[in-house]
Amino acid sequence: MASPQVILAAVHHASNADIPALRQLLGWPNALKLELTLRILLTFLPGGTEPGLYVDFLYELSMAHSNPEGDDVTPSFPEHLEQNMSEDEARIRVRRLRLTPLMNPKAQYDQETDSLSLFLLHQAHKIDAETGSLDLVCQLLEPFFNHSKVLRTWMISNLLPLLRLDYEYYPQSGKPHSLEDFDRLDGSIAIHSLLLKAAQRNDQKDTRDVGRDLRGLVGPWMYGETTRKRRKLRHNRRRKSLITVICATGDELPTNIEEPSTDWSHVNEWLLDLGLRDFPRAVNAMTQWDGPCDVDYGDWGTGIQPADKEELRAQTQIYSQAGMAALYATNDSSLETIIGSHRVLQQTARLVELDEPPDLKRSDAPIASGISREYLDSLTPAHFLHNALLRSQNPLTSPTISAVSLFNILLASRYKLLNLGNIKSTRSVAELALFGTESDQVAELKKTLYTLKAERMDEKLWASIRRQMLWLRNWEHKAHGLEEPRGVFSKVAKTDLEVELLRAMLEGGCYSLAEDTYCKQTSLPLSKETVESTVLNAALSAYDAASNGNRTRGGVRKASEMISTFRNYFPTSMPFTQTTALLSATHDMSFYSLTLQHGVPFQPVNIRAHKDPMSLIGKILSQNPRSYAHLDNLLDIGQNLVAAGLTDNMQDSSAASDSQRSLQQRALVARRRVTRMAIEAALEEDDFDTAYSYVVNRLAADQPRSNGADLRWDSSTVQDDISWRAAYATGRYPTSNAGNSALRRLDQRMELLSRALLLAPPSALSEVLTAWEKCEQQATAQISKETEDEQKWDEKGDRKVPGGFAADANPTGQKARDPSRGALVEEAPMGLFDMARGAAATLSKNAFPLRGSQKMASSSPKGSHDRPLSGISTGSSDEGSVGGVGGPGRVRKRDLVSSMVTGGLASGIGWVIGAPPVRQE
Repeated sequence: MASPQVILAAVHHASNADIPALRQLLGWPNALKLELTLRILLTFLPGGTEPGLYVDFLYELSMAHSNPEGDDVTPSFPEHLEQNMSEDEARIRVRRLRLTPLMNPKAQYDQETDSLSLFLLHQAHKIDAETGSLDLVCQLLEPFFNHSKVLRTWMISNLLPLLRLDYEYYPQSGKPHSLEDFDRLDGSIAIHSLLLKAAQRNDQKDTRDVGRDLRGLVGPWMYGETTRKRRKLRHNRRRKSLITVICATGDELPTNIEEPSTDWSHVNEWLLDLGLRDFPRAVNAMTQWDGPCDVDYGDWGTGIQPADKEELRAQTQIYSQAGMAALYATNDSSLETIIGSHRVLQQTARLVELDEPPDLKRSDAPIASGISREYLDSLTPAHFLHNALLRSQNPLTSPTISAVSLFNILLASRYKLLNLGNIKSTRSVAELALFGTESDQVAELKKTLYTLKAERMDEKLWASIRRQMLWLRNWEHKAHGLEEPRGVFSKVAKTDLEVELLRAMLEGGCYSLAEDTYCKQTSLPLSKETVESTVLNAALSAYDAASNGNRTRGGVRKASEMISTFRNYFPTSMPFTQTTALLSATHDMSFYSLTLQHGVPFQPVNIRAHKDPMSLIGKILSQNPRSYAHLDNLLDIGQNLVAAGLTDNMQDSSAASDSQRSLQQRALVARRRVTRMAIEAALEEDDFDTAYSYVVNRLAADQPRSNGADLRWDSSTVQDDISWRAAYATGRYPTSNAGNSALRRLDQRMELLSRALLLAPPSALSEVLTAWEKCEQQATAQISKETEDEQKWDEKGDRKVPGGFAADANPTGQKARDPSRGALVEEAPMGLFDMARGAAATLSKNAFPLRGSQKMASSSPKGSHDRPLSGISTGSSDEGSVGGVGGPGRVRKRDLVSSMVTGGLASGIGWVIGAPPVRQE
């Protein structure tokens, strides 16, 4: 046993860091044991002492070297110990010493660890706690790097990462870490602490720090995984022992106790999380770091035994799966993400020794290594869940040839969709291709084509787009035995896909490509009927979206170009004919100003959406002054609306009970409606002459002739409820003209009312006759007034002649007479009965069909003597008479009308006015 004075002397020299004196004291043979010496140094040697002062001394102690001249060496004792202290007092003072144990109570090491290793580890923590200088710690431990496995493992797994973290990689990052705190880090917390600074760097251009830190910090830290795992096992054994004791007492604890995960699993989880937060950094990390086999030990790596190959291969497999999981987990959908994902996929294939996936631009060809149908069928939506991506049983992320091939083809699909304007993540593309319904895929297809139609592209690009779309539908898996196509649009029927492509080409203006692809090829992708309906739908869609009806601009222009391009391929197509007529009508209407309700400007779609498109012509007439003068143009618009089939379901008063009218019948009704609307517009603008002309010339021309050789229908086939109303409205229009033209206007009105009388239904005759009576009264009054004025003029002239003349003398001057009056001055006013006769004469003059009219016309002179006539002309004027001038058979015009009405209408409307029956010859 050592002398108490020697122990106190060693304590004194250690406290003063007097290593030479301590070396001299302990050079005495058997002065102190090694453990006691190390405890004295650990307790009393100041932490700031330069390690170089006592490293050699420690090395000598470890080698158990004694001074060969030890027998002649006199121990060096402090003077106060030699003079003033007895042995008993020294023993008491030794008992009062509190020496620090070599085993650090805050650390757990193997019991087989030697005393010097324990001292060095404990002293390193002491130096760090007192000085915070890892440089001193390194100076202390580096000479003993190969002293023991425990010391070497601790230096590599704890000291080396901390030295690089605080002194080499991030020297300006702030407060350094302590050894004590770092030793306590475990699992995910340690990984997060080591990689936190690399992940938080603001420099987005330089993202290489993560890969460097994984290699230089995490890799060395993983060297101590075995020690930490052994420590956890001892802790678990103690816990199980405690559980056994508790269970013996009857307490219950959960039976499922999860085994702790490995430290490499925490690295994989961190990489997965980094992929979600900062995908570019994750890409650089996984492409610059080859996994558990890629570790940078620096100068301390010499002599380190490599890890077990099987274990290293398993860890590399798990790391590769983490890379695949990060690729599926990211929500970034940029082009840089696609390129980065392909780099990670290539790195993964290389790590697991698989064929490198082909370049993205060449992925439209059949892939070299196929994907089995069984593999695709084994995938479920649960495999895409975030917490399932790292599971070893997940076939989606396990780095197998099928998984790598699937991700490569998904990445190629995503790349093509990006080029087509549809930006999606890899997970979205995979879910759409594997689990998407038909409606989901159709929606994505239309979305993709919609973005393409917004850009003006040439036909070469559209041809490339079609090839890419067809590849996206089936991925060209036929070479690998798949019966059904697999792709992003695999559930979309090929016909539907081609229809959408054709429609997109048309809306994009690529008419020549669409014509060459779907009409000129030997093997056509679509049937002729499908192409026809698609072209028509595209044309009408462009038409409905147009804001101007002019066929040289906007949507109407596109619709016209579509129809004209494909018109020759469907020469007998009724829908094409109707669409052409619709475009013509819309173009003609675009030259007029037209505003709908609430100030909404007219758009072409209003024609197709309107219940009665013909009524829009009436709005044109009401909003454009003197537009009624363009009757021919308006009639063309009406005829085109009929030809377009927009009046098939129109319920008008002319044929409400006839829903199967021919095109000619509908055209006839349209002409009458437009003419009537023009007449009403002319009357609204006080243009009686134009209205009269339209009734006499246009409506009369629309009446069928009974003696025509090409007669297809008679007047009873199409019930005319328009012409008589137009004639009636014009005939009852109150004219404001006075003077010589008053009687001419009244004569025209009476003529129009006679037309209305012949065409009106029986229920409206009384109304027409009433108007006629008022007009007749006005005519009678006008004639009486003019006669009175003439008599007054004659009397005034007689009084002004000087010298007196004979009573039968003629005046020297006379007021000019209205030549339009004809024989009306000398005739007596006609009654209602005579009016009916006059209407028949007027109708005969304009070729209106009346039964028996030819017969009555030939026998009118005789018939006129058989029936009483009122007011036979006695003057010499020939106006208003029929027959040769001065001949014996000359009959006045109104007498002829009376005879014709009496004979022709006796069996029809004659009973209304009380006409006698026609006498039989």
